[in-house]
Amino acid sequence: MIRLPKRPSLVSETATTIKQWIASGVLKDVLPGELELKERLRVGRDTVRLALRALTSEGWLEPPGQGRQRRICLPKLPKRTKKADPRLPVTVLSPYPANQGQTEAEMEDTRKRLAELGRDLQYVSPDIFRLKEPETPLENLVHSHRSAAWVLYGSSYPIQRWFAQRGLPALVHGWTYPGLNLPYVTKDWEPAAFHAGLQFTRHGHRHIGLFEFVERGAGSMLIENGLRRALAAAEGGTKLSIFKDERTPDSIARAYETAFRLRERPTAMVLTSSNHLLTSLSWLVSKGLRVPEDVSLVVLPYDVWYSEFYPPLCHYKLNTKTFSQAMAERTLELVEYGRVFRKSLEVPVEFVPGATIGPPPPKLAIRKVVPDLLSSVAA
Repeated sequence: MIRLPKRPSLVSETATTIKQWIASGVLKDVLPGELELKERLRVGRDTVRLALRALTSEGWLEPPGQGRQRRICLPKLPKRTKKADPRLPVTVLSPYPANQGQTEAEMEDTRKRLAELGRDLQYVSPDIFRLKEPETPLENLVHSHRSAAWVLYGSSYPIQRWFAQRGLPALVHGWTYPGLNLPYVTKDWEPAAFHAGLQFTRHGHRHIGLFEFVERGAGSMLIENGLRRALAAAEGGTKLSIFKDERTPDSIARAYETAFRLRERPTAMVLTSSNHLLTSLSWLVSKGLRVPEDVSLVVLPYDVWYSEFYPPLCHYKLNTKTFSQAMAERTLELVEYGRVFRKSLEVPVEFVPGATIGPPPPKLAIRKVVPDLLSSVAA
C-alpha cells in the first residue's frame, strides 16, 4: 500500500489505547507498572514511556512520584448530573443492515468496550434517510429505541440537525454538515480524492466521472474539491462530470447510460461507495466494456470483500484499528458524560494499487464503443 497522509505513530496508538482503557473503566485509580503495560500492549518499554509522558502532559495521569505508581486523573471531564440507564444500549442509526462487514469492523472496539460495561451495541435501519422532513419518524424511533447514545452513520442533513437541535447524545460516523455542532470520526477523503485524480491525469485522462449519492453530504463536497484540485494541476483541458445515485442499481445503470451518451464521455470513474462497485462492473460487462481498456475505475471506500477481486482493484484502505479505537473512545465518553470532549478526528486512508487504472482508450475506440453501446441500450 502507498501511504497518503502519515499514519499515527506507535507512541500515539499506544497512548490512544491507554486512554481507551481509562475511559472504559478497564484501568482505574492507578496505572500498572511499565513492564506490565509493555506486556499487555506488546510494545517496547521506550514506547510505553513516551506514551505515558504524552498522557501526563494531556492531564490523563499525575506526574510520576518516587517509588509509587502513577495515578489516573481526568480533571477536565465533569461527571454527568444524570447518568444514562446502565441497561440502555448504544444504537447505530444506519441506512444499511448490521451485517455490513466494514461497518462492523469499524465499530468492533465500541462493541467490545460496551460489552465490558454490560451494554449492547444495536443497529437500526429505518427507511428515513431520504426524507426531507424526518422529524416525526425520528421522534417515534427514539421513543421506541431508548438508547444511552446514538451513532449516526450515513446520515442526512435533516437527521443530523434533528439530533443537534434536541441535544441528544450523538456521534457522527462520517462528516458533520456545516453549521451543526456534532462530534464526528471520519475518513479523510479529500486527500484521497486528490490522489485519485492525480493517478488518472498522470495516465492521460482528461474527463473523469464522479458517482455520488443524491443526498449530497459534506464528504461528497470534499471529494469533489479534491478531484477538482487534481484536475486543475494537470496540463491541458480537464473536465469533471458528476453522476447521481439514488441508492439503487437502476439509478447507477441510468447514470452510466447518461455518461456514455456524452459526445466526449468520461474515460475514468471515481466511485464513492462500495455499493457502486458491483453494479458498475456488472453493467460494464453487460455492455462488453473492459476495465481498464475501455474505462478506468477507482473506488474510494474500502470493504472487506475487495480482496476477492481479480485483477486487483485500485482503492483506498482505512487503518480500521485506529478508526475503531477512535469511535470507541468517543462513544464511551458520550455514554459516561453526555458529551464528547475529544476533538473530532479525520483518519487518513492509504492507496492500494491495483489493475483498474490504465491509459484512456484512443478516441477512435471511444467513437466505436459509443454507437454500439447506444444501440444495445435502445434494444
